[in-house]
Amino acid sequence: MINSDQNGSPVQAAVRDKVVVVTGASSGLGLESAKQLASAGAEIVMIARDVSRGEQARSQVAQAATGKPPVVILADLSVQADVRRAAAEIKERYDAIDILINNAGSAFSHREQSADGLELTWATNHLAPFLLTELLLPRLIAAPAGRIVNVTSEIYSRKLDPGNLQGEHKYSYFGAYRVSKLGNVLFTTELARRLDGSGVTVVSVSPGPARTNFGGGGPSGVMGVVTGVMKRTPVFRPAAEAAEGITWAATAPELAGEPGALYMRRKQLPLKGAATDSVLAAEVWSISEQQAGIDGAQSAVAALARKTGAQC
Repeated sequence: MINSDQNGSPVQAAVRDKVVVVTGASSGLGLESAKQLASAGAEIVMIARDVSRGEQARSQVAQAATGKPPVVILADLSVQADVRRAAAEIKERYDAIDILINNAGSAFSHREQSADGLELTWATNHLAPFLLTELLLPRLIAAPAGRIVNVTSEIYSRKLDPGNLQGEHKYSYFGAYRVSKLGNVLFTTELARRLDGSGVTVVSVSPGPARTNFGGGGPSGVMGVVTGVMKRTPVFRPAAEAAEGITWAATAPELAGEPGALYMRRKQLPLKGAATDSVLAAEVWSISEQQAGIDGAQSAVAALARKTGAQC
């Protein structure tokens, strides 16, 4: 378990008795992050899709916990009604949320649609954290120093066609995944801009290649074999080790001074290509509001921006 940050300051001091929401917490990086933070004394709220896997994961996190026992909330985050229900349950339970880790994600070999008629990769990887963050923002503001961590990938797409966000005209497994990860980065930079002066820190983090079951809906055949072999190479780190980057991003106090930044292995990465385009970030934000059924003028983000004087 990780119990100290790079400078030797105990992570326990950063998260003891704090409420941390982790999506995709039933396996892989989400589970490992939840265990690490629970071992440091955080109260973990685990969002999981499957009842059985969620309970198994909860048991593991409970064994690691040194503070309050973890809570599991079931939700299929590709379904917006589920996101709204999960957020409502969390807000009913907690007056404040200290940290939100938007970790859940997936990839699919063929273009599929969510229950809301949206491309499944985009719906799960981008729109779910976009909507969940909007819904939980009042509780994050209520915390002394709320933090939002969006888990992305360093292989995010360097270009973006706003007219093909859902792969309507051209779709590929890796292409859709990389576009969704660019969506995470653009969401982070634009959210940080809109929350400037609010006291809420927003960062994105890439855990790097990790040995997890992620991408089970990905390539089959030769590509599936190649992917399986690659995951056994030293480039792919054990999930617990890769998750330490997420834990660090959620707790390191120095990151409060770099809102909207992208990190990997405790180092800030320069944004590249479309990720540097502030006009594009605002355009994707507007599209995302429409897709998620959010009234931009009445949103929690807009309300906070009006108080702080940030531009929306």
